Amino acid sequence: MDSERSTSEPWPAGEILRDIARGGLAGLIVGIVIAGLGGRLVMRLAALLVPAATGSFTENGNRIGDITLGGSIGLIVFVGLFAAVLFGVVWVVISPWLPGTGVARGLVAMPVAVALGTFGLMSRNNPDFFVLGHDPRVVASLIGLVALVAPALAVVDGWLDRRLPHARSSDSPPWRAYLVLAVIGVVLGGPLILQAALGFASRPLGLTVIAVGIVTLGWWRQRARGLGSPARSSRLAARSILVLGTAAGFSSLYPEVMGALGLR
Repeated sequence: MDSERSTSEPWPAGEILRDIARGGLAGLIVGIVIAGLGGRLVMRLAALLVPAATGSFTENGNRIGDITLGGSIGLIVFVGLFAAVLFGVVWVVISPWLPGTGVARGLVAMPVAVALGTFGLMSRNNPDFFVLGHDPRVVASLIGLVALVAPALAVVDGWLDRRLPHARSSDSPPWRAYLVLAVIGVVLGGPLILQAALGFASRPLGLTVIAVGIVTLGWWRQRARGLGSPARSSRLAARSILVLGTAAGFSSLYPEVMGALGLR
């Protein structure tokens, strides 16, 4: 059957795997750059904004103001790769339901990113905010870093879409590469989403991704059968879940931000 397919005709299964792999690669790039390098820059910025905190130790045992090669590499590699897996999985699941293209698409996703992704950085019980004097500029820089993830993912995803080859059959090298990347994403990302759904602060993220993921799986099944665009009911369901999940995320985030600012 594959041999009879025109070389110019899109192969639905190949296109689905290409989308999954593309989202995973976008997550990898953005995770290393934004969470890794960006996280290091925000830590340095915090020391500059609150010079009185320089020399103090954070909850993780790092000295504020110290920028070491080993610490920078560790942050970029470990934090960046962890974030890359999470970013990739979330983007693969929700991106089919985001309107627009490029930066505009990323701007639409920014509230989703902040509401569902800031839980990892914002905690009213984190003593680091006390050490940093509950400085609102530090809090704003952390939230801004998370917000930047959405447009970055949209731009990188679009860039990859223009460059990655299409898989025309199950015998093509791109198909095998995309299949491997998809399996890696499921193996590494699946447990993270399940763990997030069981956590308290991360529950809006986990439950939202799982719920939207069910709709996305249904859409992939329809695509594999040759359907060109998702049904209106599927689009409405996915976007409604995203709106509700974002609202729940902001509701959970509000007291954490207030606590980080020393107002609660």
